[in-house]
Amino acid sequence: MQNLKNMSDYTLIGTLHADENIEVLIAFKEENTPDNLYIMNKIPFIRKNMEIFKSFFFCFNSKNKIKDFEDLFVLDKNFYAVFKYKNCENIKSKFSKELCVTVFEERCVFLEKILMKLNTLSILPIGALACITDPKNISIDSEKKIHITYNFGNIFKNENYSMADVYKNIGNIIFTILQVEAEVKYNKALHIVLDKCKNGVYSSIPELTVDLKRAEKISKSTSLLSYLKYQLSLRQNIITKATEYAAALAVVFGLTYLGYRTITKNTQPAASVQVVSIGDINYTGDSEDESDKEISTEKKSVQKEAVKNEINLSPGLDIEYEDYIIQYGDTISSICESYYKDTNLESAVASFNNLTANEKLVAGSLIKLPNKTAIALYTSN
Repeated sequence: MQNLKNMSDYTLIGTLHADENIEVLIAFKEENTPDNLYIMNKIPFIRKNMEIFKSFFFCFNSKNKIKDFEDLFVLDKNFYAVFKYKNCENIKSKFSKELCVTVFEERCVFLEKILMKLNTLSILPIGALACITDPKNISIDSEKKIHITYNFGNIFKNENYSMADVYKNIGNIIFTILQVEAEVKYNKALHIVLDKCKNGVYSSIPELTVDLKRAEKISKSTSLLSYLKYQLSLRQNIITKATEYAAALAVVFGLTYLGYRTITKNTQPAASVQVVSIGDINYTGDSEDESDKEISTEKKSVQKEAVKNEINLSPGLDIEYEDYIIQYGDTISSICESYYKDTNLESAVASFNNLTANEKLVAGSLIKLPNKTAIALYTSN
């Protein structure tokens, strides 16, 4: 650290920018605390810089002196323009599209405060104003106060700075804070403001502010859905994780439920089965399709059972049936076992098709399979 000659109050602690035209230094007074930090623009006191010095001199001694303008003096063939410095997050990082989660109205308030602040600084040289309107030189502290970093490191980058350059920078400020709204196609009022800034057609910051407030009002009334979509997009990672957790919980719940059903399956009482009697034959089922229902051919006596085992149906009998294509290796017995689950109906199927129970079947030909319920009804009569 080095104490400047005749400036014992200031102690240098760092350099923000340095070239042959200007040095931008950080210093403190008395104690090295955040409240005692200053930014010092050290500029050679030579003829070509006299106009800049005169502009700073006018600003420093004006009755509308800039609040942050701390000191102006000449030392060792250099002049120093000293401003208060606040180290906090600049709007370029605070309001980046990925990080900005503040509501639209709050961002508009920040933007209006920035424009009001810049309007009070319009007495600065245009080159200096073009430097400090860079979004990287505008910051917001934890108490939501606006701070300017008076870094004039680029003041000599363009000797022909004009107010058009200042308004281009202000356009960048607006886009930085309202990027979400600026990127939607329907927001024409805001697009007009940004285009006018880009082309440097504004004559004053108040004029720009009036147009901007009108654009903000239109954005507020038409961008609710876009705002909601944007807020969801900002939280996409959280939503994705929540969805994954929900899916995992659903899987765990499903597996737990299946395990519970498997364990309790054999302990639950069997559902009662309705038994319908038709003559001497009992069967279970409903009215939807009785062809595949189980039929109990329990007999009242051994003598009756012997009679019921032989069921003969006339080939032309008018009862319901289904056509079945005979497969290779099929027999009447195997068809009855597969279709009816009952080989006692061999004689009924054989007689209905004018065949014998043991007759060899030809693969690819059709056979008629009478409805099981119809057989039961026919035999009961």
